[in-house]
Amino acid sequence: MKWAVSLLLLFLGPDSASGQAWPRKSVPPAGAGDYTVKAEAGAFVYETKSFKIVTFKKHDHTLMSNLAQCLESVPLALKATPIPLYAPPNEKQKQIILTANEDDYLDAGGARNTAGYYNGAKSKIIINWSHFKNKTAETRLLQEPAFDLLVHESTHLSMHQLMWKCEPWLAEGIAEYMAASHLGRGHFDFGKTDRAIRKRVVKHTKPGTIGCSALAIKDLISLSSKEWLKRTAHLDAWEALTAYNSALLLTHYCFHGGAERLERTRQHFEKLHSIKTGSRKLPRLFLAEETPEIETAITAYWRKRGLAVNFDQAR
Repeated sequence: MKWAVSLLLLFLGPDSASGQAWPRKSVPPAGAGDYTVKAEAGAFVYETKSFKIVTFKKHDHTLMSNLAQCLESVPLALKATPIPLYAPPNEKQKQIILTANEDDYLDAGGARNTAGYYNGAKSKIIINWSHFKNKTAETRLLQEPAFDLLVHESTHLSMHQLMWKCEPWLAEGIAEYMAASHLGRGHFDFGKTDRAIRKRVVKHTKPGTIGCSALAIKDLISLSSKEWLKRTAHLDAWEALTAYNSALLLTHYCFHGGAERLERTRQHFEKLHSIKTGSRKLPRLFLAEETPEIETAITAYWRKRGLAVNFDQAR
């Protein structure tokens, strides 16, 4: 019984020791969907308050207004959390590249077997348009997968100055958490994360699987950035997604595991902010010896919510 009570406490309480409560919702700022457009050197350039979107063709107004609204909303949502996640690049206008197809996407610097990529060295997001817009339902101007993809990559961009210090699983887990919490067009609901996360990890699990597939936590936290990209590029797509599922579940464990867990995460990011050079050893949020207990807690938590989490060893 004592163990059960302790386990329950890991997932209770929205507040951190900093005193700031986790937000319930985040909505777009006024004028978030505004933009200007012009033709420039064989491309079309859309400019919002904070972003410069370079694309291969002129797009529908409603679609681009919704896209702009989504982009402008991610920084606001990140800043609303009690964890210091917002650390954008210094450029006043951040760049988004929309490419027409897979070849153009790879030529622009996109990573193989991905639909979107954040190039930290050049502070820009690259999106493969053929994956961005779902052509199977043309009656909907902007599809849900497009928003998920955009929010994921925009989260990386908004955390730019932390990305080289942040463990890959944590950077990807936060981006997945933000994508799961996004309702559409810049509206975020952090009050229904359980349902949203369950839906997302099941969506990213091979059809016919009972529950969801997730990479073992010990293997997850050991992945370097280079290993993460290599894994994504060379594994079967469903196998590659197990790391994203695991990262999302572990991020939820950090954010919604009670005041003590949230404060530990907040302090971890405070440490990351204080690191200015690569000569300093980068801190880790969790150690390998903690992972069996973490897996037990995550599995038990989601089992009570109707989701079987299957942690698999790396292949």
